[in-house]
Amino acid sequence: MNKIKIVKLIITGTFIFFLAYTNKNRIPMPTELRTFDFITSSGVDINLNNYSDFENLSNKSNSKNFSISYISSAEVSEESDKSNENKNIFNVRSATLNGAIRQLQSLTNKSLNDSHLEYILIGEKTAKENLGYFVQHYSKSPSIHFGVNAFVTKDMTSEEFMEKILTSEIDADARINGLLNDKTQISSMTKINIKDLLQIFYSKNKTGLIPALEVIKSPVKNEGKSGDESNNSENPDKEYTFEFYGLGIIKDGKLADYLENSLVRSYIILTKNLKSTDIEITDENGDLSTFPVKNSSNKISFEFDGENPDEPTKVIFNIDIDTNFDETTAIEKILTDDNIPKLNALQNEAIKSEIEKIIEKSKSTDADFLNLGGTFAVQHPYKWHVIEKNWGNIFKNLDYEIKVSTKIKRYYNINSYDDTNNANTV
Repeated sequence: MNKIKIVKLIITGTFIFFLAYTNKNRIPMPTELRTFDFITSSGVDINLNNYSDFENLSNKSNSKNFSISYISSAEVSEESDKSNENKNIFNVRSATLNGAIRQLQSLTNKSLNDSHLEYILIGEKTAKENLGYFVQHYSKSPSIHFGVNAFVTKDMTSEEFMEKILTSEIDADARINGLLNDKTQISSMTKINIKDLLQIFYSKNKTGLIPALEVIKSPVKNEGKSGDESNNSENPDKEYTFEFYGLGIIKDGKLADYLENSLVRSYIILTKNLKSTDIEITDENGDLSTFPVKNSSNKISFEFDGENPDEPTKVIFNIDIDTNFDETTAIEKILTDDNIPKLNALQNEAIKSEIEKIIEKSKSTDADFLNLGGTFAVQHPYKWHVIEKNWGNIFKNLDYEIKVSTKIKRYYNINSYDDTNNANTV
């Protein structure tokens, strides 16, 4: 009797499995539910140029058009399965942010959950128009965690950025983690999260910096491609990845300009200790040499030469940098007692030139992102109380003096190919 029951169960189970398998495409599987539970990235855009997606909207010319995008990833058990191929883009558009959110919500019977977000992208147009749209969207989310890192997408909307980076062979999440956590990269020292951004937005002058990402051509060659230009032009789908572009300058809650990547290292030297960059210089003979920065410090002081004793007229940067010698294209020995002071002077000039450009950016955008006002308030609290309301005008007229002292602390003369016993070491 028991054997008959077992046989019946086996036959019934086999039939149900066969029926489900042959009709798997007709069975409504909640794929949106799985992917919405594992959102890895979110983006907000406004003022889209393509009105074809807003045919049902009224007053198109006077209304703002919002786009919300999510990169979602299906749950996977193995690390090897975590790639861009397992990710999807969900994008909805509406005349209002709330309307876009409702459209997203209509795709699932679960509540939208932002707790899995690993990073948030702000389209360049949104950042330039007003970061308030971004703040309105995310500060109201009950599931958002304030440790999520935020970026501006250079020269494009966040939706366009997502579409391009997901075509790469390089996993987007792994690339983000590398930029944020690899201590050998300058970008790891410039990250900013939602809490930081809200503090900037709600500060008195709404001034600060936010990391910017830029789409670039991917260095990964696609399988099956011969490298022929015609093939690459016909199959551009996997040509892109992204990199750290620099820092967006926020003034009055809007993106005003950028500090390019080449200036970011000197910004970090001015604001904190930098140990993760190289100074490259070319000497009078055209030889290129590289000096890794091992330590840096900066002291800020103010001078008062005007009629008002409470108002500073000049800010002085005293910068000390320790470097090591790493590499050179020179064939002859360059690390001699006569050359080392010259090499230090060339490094000083390189850093000083970058700082001058940073100050120029700060003045042109009227954004005190170096926090000179805060430094002055700490050093001279009574004088700050007197001039605080007029700091904007004082900041515009401040003179600057930049003093850079670079020292080569340790090196090995790799040019001594023929006489290694006499190589210079310190």
